[in-house]
Amino acid sequence: MASPVERIEKHKIRRIRLMKVRASVKKMCDKCKVIKRRGIVRVICENKKHKQRQG
Repeated sequence: MASPVERIEKHKIRRIRLMKVRASVKKMCDKCKVIKRRGIVRVICENKKHKQRQG
């Protein structure tokens, strides 16, 4: 069983890899959608590898 510290570290790593952060976001396929939420440009897609945030 993992210690509480190890569980927190794994959670942080998993959370970091949720989205690519780029200076320029682009559609990677036909299903990608470019949207703007709270002043941040994002790309959302069915394919999790295509998720991006401008920043």
